[in-house]
Amino acid sequence: MQSRLHAHDAAHQPCAASPAHLAPSRHPAERTGVPASHPERRRHDSKQDRCETGRVRVALVAPGFPTSLDDHHKPFLLDHARALAVAGAEVTVVCPAHPDAPRRHVVGGIEVHRVRFAPRRIEARVALGESYRVFSGLSALWVVPMIAQLALAASRHARRRSGEGTVIHGHWWFPCGLVAVAAAALAGRRTASVVHIHGSDAAVTTNAIHRWLARRVLRRASAVVTVSEDLQDWASSLVRRPRGPHPPPSAEPSGRTGGPLLAVASMPVGADRLGTPTPAPADGPVIGIGRLMAEKGFDVLIEAVALMPPAAQPELVIVGDGPDLTLLEALALRRGVSAEFAGAVPPNEIGEWYGRARLVCVPSRREGFGMITAEALAAGRPVVATAVGAAPHFITEGANGFLAPPDSADALAAVLTKALQTELAASASTTAVTLAPFGAEAHAAALMEIYGQIVQP
Repeated sequence: MQSRLHAHDAAHQPCAASPAHLAPSRHPAERTGVPASHPERRRHDSKQDRCETGRVRVALVAPGFPTSLDDHHKPFLLDHARALAVAGAEVTVVCPAHPDAPRRHVVGGIEVHRVRFAPRRIEARVALGESYRVFSGLSALWVVPMIAQLALAASRHARRRSGEGTVIHGHWWFPCGLVAVAAAALAGRRTASVVHIHGSDAAVTTNAIHRWLARRVLRRASAVVTVSEDLQDWASSLVRRPRGPHPPPSAEPSGRTGGPLLAVASMPVGADRLGTPTPAPADGPVIGIGRLMAEKGFDVLIEAVALMPPAAQPELVIVGDGPDLTLLEALALRRGVSAEFAGAVPPNEIGEWYGRARLVCVPSRREGFGMITAEALAAGRPVVATAVGAAPHFITEGANGFLAPPDSADALAAVLTKALQTELAASASTTAVTLAPFGAEAHAAALMEIYGQIVQP
């Protein structure tokens, strides 16, 4: 379950800096004696130089982006952008306007362009992560100007780099994957597009119209990247490409021969924010962290605690905010569960909350990856999580945590009871080995390899 590339389109030849098991020993032009002046050889050498020096230009397109280092909204996107910048990419973010941020500013060394597309009340709700509420009913019409304005802004960024290869990297296939594909088409042949699937976007692809649109977006991308192998299976089924390596077809001049390159690259785990792991306090609370919305399953966690024997019920702390806060508070009161709702906290303070925890519970109904599970283990905390996303790859049952089936309060209550009676440890040494493939450096290396294979000289 590492961040790695699957060579689904072998016409995209790996960079010289690629891992040995992915890169051919010699470029085909060398094996056949093609001179250095030959156009095919020059295309490969130019692409190889970009991979080695990191001179790739990347426009990241996302439905939201932190306004500061203290902003708790999608901090992993800032980690992602900064990791690419450290790896040598020239990174610019294009995203919708935010009521608390200027149109252009810099966050953590990353240039951010925020695009107006609607009345400020609509933009504010999108910025606060309520797109699913905004884009329903008649309000769904606002998605059209948002996509159009983001695509125009991203394509202008690419065209300003005339003569240089650029990647437009859209997060979540809708709307920003669609934006990336459209912007790359507007910008011209030197611009590649990446569609990054996170999981929630796959989960809402529930009817024939959604699947039709998702298929068209993914098939037109230069590369489709997913945060887990399960999601890669989903993407592969849409583009109808079998998994696994393929023999190299004869490459067209554009380097595109049979659909998008398919790859796995999870978001980076921000372990540097978590501090040095310390022993878990025996009398600490069970802590849940995340957006307060149905898919995160905090209602199931409250029900599970209510089902435990009164003497065994742990102190419960839920960190985060979201649209379901009032519903969850009412549920805890009705079920007689003592729960503290701590609200949202800045990313640089989240380590303090992990430090307070006896164990961390991640009760999600679905996850693409499972960042909280990874962060909790990196902070040295045992985890009880539902068996979704990457949790089964992280958790060794009885050693650093336990797994429960999703959306079952009875099962989660039993697993929590067992976990609280078991001496669990998420040791720093074990965690380092488990999470090394998901750190910022590995994340950036995987993406830079992908970029090197799709950017045209």
